[in-house]
Amino acid sequence: MKSARMRAQSSRDEEIRDGVGSKPRLLYILSHSYSGSTLLTLLLASHPRISTVGELKASAIPDISTYKCSCGKLISDCAFWKQVTAKMNEKGILFSLDKFGTNFASQQSLCNRILRMGAKPKWIEVLREIFLKLYRPCFHQYSRILEQNKNLMEIICELQGGDIFLDGSKDPNRLMYFIRSGYWDIKLIYLLRGLYGSVYSYMRHHGVSAEVAAREWTRTHKECKRILRLLNEADYIKVYYEELCSKPSEILGRIFGFIGVESLPQDFQHGSVQHHILGNTMRLNSDREIRVDEKWRLGLSKKDMKICEKIAGEMARSLLVK
Repeated sequence: MKSARMRAQSSRDEEIRDGVGSKPRLLYILSHSYSGSTLLTLLLASHPRISTVGELKASAIPDISTYKCSCGKLISDCAFWKQVTAKMNEKGILFSLDKFGTNFASQQSLCNRILRMGAKPKWIEVLREIFLKLYRPCFHQYSRILEQNKNLMEIICELQGGDIFLDGSKDPNRLMYFIRSGYWDIKLIYLLRGLYGSVYSYMRHHGVSAEVAAREWTRTHKECKRILRLLNEADYIKVYYEELCSKPSEILGRIFGFIGVESLPQDFQHGSVQHHILGNTMRLNSDREIRVDEKWRLGLSKKDMKICEKIAGEMARSLLVK
């Protein structure tokens, strides 16, 4: 009986014969913060055709001397990350664990403002594109960051053996740059979580009011909607966090069908696969039981809920989230 990895290789060979996959394949998770992207990443990473390190933009690594890889080791001691660093350096590419160079940001003030500006209406994006082309210092930085992402994806896929790279960075702006580059064959998972759960998690993690959190939730999903307009409907799928937790096998089956890979066996144990995931601390949780986080039911006051409804209710209904 063929192993999952052998079946995956057979499927890749068929795609090559059929002329599919001329560009590297990129699967991207787009979502608001604290919407379950780390959980979804861990589940998808168990598939032999999917290679990932979670949030490739790596903007949340404060100190590599204390930051742990999801394998449990300090990232500086992790054999996998040592291999990544060595292979990048072998290619003559500047890379270190405290400076991935994959986040679209700059030390130069004006360039940083342009690169980090969230996804805007079309006419503003046209102006941004013109600026990036005409202002050469910024264009060179933008191009280097794209190449850094491309090279890292290739090396990680080589080390992990998958032909689809999963980036769980969530960031709409980052995805927009990937789409514009034309480097990748992109499929998108738009991950949605209920309004109250998202807002409450954001409030807890950032110490802000319901009003601030609800406005941030609305702003993010406005940007997400702008990004969806850049893709064909066949290139993205909506996934709801609550459904992922309540029926993970069914939702994963839908995603695998969407990206064109075979489903994992029904009795597959996701916790049996070692990962090297960056991002939310949930990745370090040894208790991998899948359950919906409903702390908001006790944590959100009726006043908070009314604020959420006033600010974000229309957007939530348009996304069919509660």
